[in-house]
Amino acid sequence: MSDAIGALWARVMLQRPVRVADEIGGAAIVWTDVGAAWAEITGGGAVEAAAFDADASTASYRLTIRARDDVRAGWRVAWRARLLRIVGISDAGAPRLTLMCTEERP
Repeated sequence: MSDAIGALWARVMLQRPVRVADEIGGAAIVWTDVGAAWAEITGGGAVEAAAFDADASTASYRLTIRARDDVRAGWRVAWRARLLRIVGISDAGAPRLTLMCTEERP
């Protein structure tokens, strides 16, 4: 990771889950935009596993954004046509956050 501003090249949208009541007394999760951010995105690899006669693969990514105090694991990042679930956050008091993400598949 570079400290240069140009290293944050991708525009992403941070989203948080919100529980809303549905019409039959249950609840549903909707995703609410929290804010846009510039990010450096690097691929972390992919894992493939067989489940019920279908091959499933999961891609992982590492995103670096400017430090914010409101980002949480369980949120997601919308980037281009991809939805990335935040599974871990590392900051170590630095001016940037590192988000470990896995790609959500529809």
